[in-house]
Amino acid sequence: MKSFIYILEHIYTDKSHTNCKLLGFFDDLRELERIKNIASKFSGFKDYPNGFTIIKNELNKVHWSVGFHTVVGEIGRDYLPEEDLIDDTYIVQNLKFIFSISHIYTVDSSTDDERIIGVFSNLAMAEQVVEQLKEQPGFKDYPENFIIDEIELNQLLWSSGF
Repeated sequence: MKSFIYILEHIYTDKSHTNCKLLGFFDDLRELERIKNIASKFSGFKDYPNGFTIIKNELNKVHWSVGFHTVVGEIGRDYLPEEDLIDDTYIVQNLKFIFSISHIYTVDSSTDDERIIGVFSNLAMAEQVVEQLKEQPGFKDYPENFIIDEIELNQLLWSSGF
């Protein structure tokens, strides 16, 4: 059976740019809604109330399994099908923390290139994925640029407005 984690983000576009703020990872949709309600009262977030996005992410799956040859591309990213609706059918239970993997490097003084690799239930699995990806094109040129973040579930990761 597949297990999922839900990611709460806030994305907005103003006159000069688009910005994305990661608000948290959840295995409890009621907690996600509670956190969303709290964040919606912060300055900035309340100015863009339609910017909240929930992403359903399969746990323990590599969502970027190939390397890369160009800057910031979505080729290689394995998205969930659009018909895969947000629900609580396969929510993970009894985890306190998850391990999120990303890869980032600086292209130039104003551009970073970041790829979200996946969310994992334990550190050993996340470390194993990183070791395998270090051999892929692009990643092997920046093998030290993988980030594994240990993140507490069902917590607001953003403490103020913007």
